Amino acid sequence: MQANNVIERVLAHPKYEELTRRRGRTSLWFFLLMLVVYAGFILTLAYWPDVFARPIGPGFTMSVGVLTAIIVAISAVVMISAFVHISNKHYDPLIDAIVRDVK
Repeated sequence: MQANNVIERVLAHPKYEELTRRRGRTSLWFFLLMLVVYAGFILTLAYWPDVFARPIGPGFTMSVGVLTAIIVAISAVVMISAFVHISNKHYDPLIDAIVRDVK
């Protein structure tokens, strides 16, 4: 079986179209969510830096900026984990079905 023939069969497979549509939509939502998180962080830092300079509460030495940066980093890890989970649960079975049908 030639490689071009396999590629054409994969591209013509209806589940491949479903896979690319669903994965693209999911990726877009994760991108938009991370854009809001990072842009919110950067815009706050640019236009209201005094907010980040404040301590998180009376008697604390940690600033709001440090706490916010930690939360942004943790949100990235959580979102990556969520995308991997969604990929393993929903997209991998579609890929397996496509590979089975094309072979």
